Amino acid sequence: MKGSSILDNEKDRIAALYQLQILETPPEEDFDDIVELASQICEAPIATIAFEDKNRFWFKAKVGIDATETPRKDALCSFATEKNNLSCIQDCSEDERLSNNPFVNKEKGVRSFAGVRLITEEGYSLGYLCVMDTKPRKLNDRQISGLQILAKQVVILLKLRLQIIQLKKTEEIARTSEELMNTIFNNSIDAVIVMDSDRNITQWNPKAEAIFGWTAEEAIGKPFCETLIPETHREEYIQKITNYQKNNDTTGISNTFETKALRKNNIEFDIALGISPAVIQGNRLFINFVSDITERVFATNKLDKQKEFYENILNSLPTDIAVFDPNHKYLFVNPGAIKDEDLRKFILGKDDFEYAAYRNRDMAIAQKRRDQFLEVASGKEIRWEDTIKDPEGMPITHLRRLFPVYNEQRELTMVIGFGLDITDRKIMEEKQAAMLKQVSTQNTQLVDFCNIVSHNLRAPLVNMSMLVSFIEETADIEEQKQLISKLNPVLENLHTTFNELVESIQIKQDLEVKSEKIVLTDYLQRTIEVLKMEINKSEADISYNFDEAPVIYYPPKYLLSIFHNLVSNALKYQSPDRKPVIRLETKRSGESIILSVQDNGLGIDLAKHQDNFFKIGKVFHRHPNAKGFGLFMTKTQVDAMDGRIWVESTPNAGSTFFVEFKKQ
Repeated sequence: MKGSSILDNEKDRIAALYQLQILETPPEEDFDDIVELASQICEAPIATIAFEDKNRFWFKAKVGIDATETPRKDALCSFATEKNNLSCIQDCSEDERLSNNPFVNKEKGVRSFAGVRLITEEGYSLGYLCVMDTKPRKLNDRQISGLQILAKQVVILLKLRLQIIQLKKTEEIARTSEELMNTIFNNSIDAVIVMDSDRNITQWNPKAEAIFGWTAEEAIGKPFCETLIPETHREEYIQKITNYQKNNDTTGISNTFETKALRKNNIEFDIALGISPAVIQGNRLFINFVSDITERVFATNKLDKQKEFYENILNSLPTDIAVFDPNHKYLFVNPGAIKDEDLRKFILGKDDFEYAAYRNRDMAIAQKRRDQFLEVASGKEIRWEDTIKDPEGMPITHLRRLFPVYNEQRELTMVIGFGLDITDRKIMEEKQAAMLKQVSTQNTQLVDFCNIVSHNLRAPLVNMSMLVSFIEETADIEEQKQLISKLNPVLENLHTTFNELVESIQIKQDLEVKSEKIVLTDYLQRTIEVLKMEINKSEADISYNFDEAPVIYYPPKYLLSIFHNLVSNALKYQSPDRKPVIRLETKRSGESIILSVQDNGLGIDLAKHQDNFFKIGKVFHRHPNAKGFGLFMTKTQVDAMDGRIWVESTPNAGSTFFVEFKKQ
């Protein structure tokens, strides 16, 4: 059976008992007198004041018993039935629960028991005031009343004991606090100066002596403001003190500001001054905390000048520079990166996502920069080229670099990024690449040009040489005139061939040819006007569909030549069995525009002529005007603009030429 003395709030009850600091203490007269009086009132040979610990009852005072404690499980009060905090057992020997109890089951053992709980004002049961007898008996009402009164006296003694303990603790705290405050006051790294409501100095610590040069004896009693603050800076201090007094502020919150102060030798210096109002023992005081910040101000000014110096350099560089903290927040941005001063101020302390949101920019760009930052923050320097378009739509290329900066502990302190405009260099590289490509192409075609010169120029020159020889050999004037007349066609053929070769060479070397926006229908119409006689003669049907791409960006003279060569070839190599039909169309393919020119003419056997199709001097049909130069010129012009030309053809069915205009 669970004893009635074990309460539900056992943890708090034990804490309340330990707070009294009474367990294991020596006998005390007040407690001894109470148990003696209880024994007499109740006419009981045994009496105790027993405190209920975790696992035992400990006797603070006792009469008629030698033991100092008993196990909690064996205590008689644990088995008594309570009424009004009173426990009574008239005959323990007849109680089956106590048959094996060591206090009962022995010669002259306890037969009767009465006890009153010792309950504090908070309701904690700390133990019992008990009386016991070696014979069965029952207490009368007078004895029970007396026992209860004595139990109250025990509780009063315990309350007084607790008050004494708390008082001693408070006194110890106060003494310790005073010692601590004196230690802090005398050893503070700041000057601590206390002044009264009249603003006179009442306390002055050693640091104040060191900072200002006044001893405590010299300073105490002097007016704080007139003694320590220069006249030019007194108004601010007086205003703060006046506000404290006007508002009756006693919060103790220090209001710190920076100002000037005076040493004993009247030299001004920089201080940080904190004012804290207080009321101590009814007296209104002001505690002034003073720090000498002369060196700090000097260092700050020096750093500010250095910062200004370096920022002037960074802001003057044509390179765009940005500095980030370890959390990818901007610390610095120069005008090379962001020209607008307001935007430079806005971005400081923010990341790319916040800046992109503010500028309504694509968040994908911010995410890309975050990924790059995280890669660098992991300890890797990265470099890349970044190309964007300026307001006029022209590409601007930057060489960018991000690299981490660490402190001595290898902790990331910042990430520095810069970008260098390499647009001009890229343009030069592209030109060099184009030149290299051109030179390479020209080298591969050198043999062709040698063959062309050998074939196309040698024959006219041989004819001319033979005619000149015949002229020199004959003396007949009429025969000489006839031979001279035969030189004219040879010379015209030589002149035409030479001009065509020169034109093809000029196209390959023309790196500065300018492109313009061209309306295709305008240039097709110009081509039709030039070929009007041939078109009318052949009754050709020419149509076009430029709806998908009506405009291209290309050199005008090249486009006009391409139209002329492709349309004139379609007319030249028409089928004798049908009227020529020519269809022109444009389509978009990514950043390119594809022009197709389709005819229903003779067609070409590509299996036979694939390798020689666009070479100079190659012809594929018998025609009096076929020279094998038009397609070669077209191919040269398309190649010069980094384009592409190809053909699809079926003999006797027609051909379709395709030209790809890139970078559209």
